[in-house]
Amino acid sequence: MYRLDRRFVLQAVGVTLLLCGLALVVSMVVDQVWVVLTAWLVAVGLAARAVLLWVRPPVVARLDAEGVTLGGTLTVRPVPLRWTDVEKVSYDAGRLVIDRGGDTLVAFPTGYVGARAGELTREVYDRLNTAHGYRRFDPSAPQ
Repeated sequence: MYRLDRRFVLQAVGVTLLLCGLALVVSMVVDQVWVVLTAWLVAVGLAARAVLLWVRPPVVARLDAEGVTLGGTLTVRPVPLRWTDVEKVSYDAGRLVIDRGGDTLVAFPTGYVGARAGELTREVYDRLNTAHGYRRFDPSAPQ
């Protein structure tokens, strides 16, 4: 399981805290009690979301014996892939490109996982080799 890199999480935390501050400003300028309470509840919820995002960033890549799911919250729409459906894998310009045959390519920016990009690429190759029962994919060989 690979989580979103902190540089992307920081943007989401910043926007969430801005909205939290806006809710607090609304609570200070409005006289109606129900609006003040609602604004405070919204502010507390947004602050909790910001802390949760910082402490536990969303998952952007899940790998298991059956396949991989690339994408998730704050990135691209999740795309599930079975290892046996993959025909070719390459790494190009900071993207992991998975060919499912025909005209179907899935390009996943490895920048989403930050420093663990090399680890993700290696694990994809290892799991593909295991799924196919032989050493079919080699990340050190030219693609």
